[in-house]
Amino acid sequence: MKNLLFILLFNATFNFAQTDTIRLKNPGFEGRPMRGGERDWTIKGWTDCGKINFPYETPPDIHPQEFWQVKISAKEGNTYLGLVFRDNETYEGLRQQLPSPLLANQSYEMTLWMAHSEKYISKSRLTYKEQNYQAPSFLIIASIDKKCVVKDILYQSPIVDHTEWEQYSIKMTPINDVTHLMFMIFSNDEKPNGHILLDGLSDITLVK
Repeated sequence: MKNLLFILLFNATFNFAQTDTIRLKNPGFEGRPMRGGERDWTIKGWTDCGKINFPYETPPDIHPQEFWQVKISAKEGNTYLGLVFRDNETYEGLRQQLPSPLLANQSYEMTLWMAHSEKYISKSRLTYKEQNYQAPSFLIIASIDKKCVVKDILYQSPIVDHTEWEQYSIKMTPINDVTHLMFMIFSNDEKPNGHILLDGLSDITLVK
């Protein structure tokens, strides 16, 4: 009986340790290719924060279908995400509630793929004229609340300007517990129109 109790306790401890891995829903942004402005825009597992923060703007594009003259194939699966930053200072971002939180003062790792298209032709939100969305842009991963208000910045990428998919290794050490993550685009240009392509998010793992 004592041996059986020891085995049960050991297994319980071991299983608890395995919760170090956090798996995102639909990490490859799989769905029906569509422009952000199409009706009934949805993507499984994700919520459009732009609809909350900028209700008059469109959500991200789901590629590939040569929307806006983007001709890059998916890195993983069939589809990937296109995020834009606009010259009216609005930006796109998607949110997901985590199945278990990232804990404060713990370090976590993940990988993802990003690229940049030679062409991303769309209308300027200020001039209403077509423009190539090529302003230097970068990805931000942020801790947010349920209303998409940013609480903490967990990661900021370098400028993404390469036309081939490249994998980025990311380390995050939150200062507060994190229940919701947002993946968003940003640019430091004065009046930018820029974009980032995003695919293949990995599991989030605790660094031991």
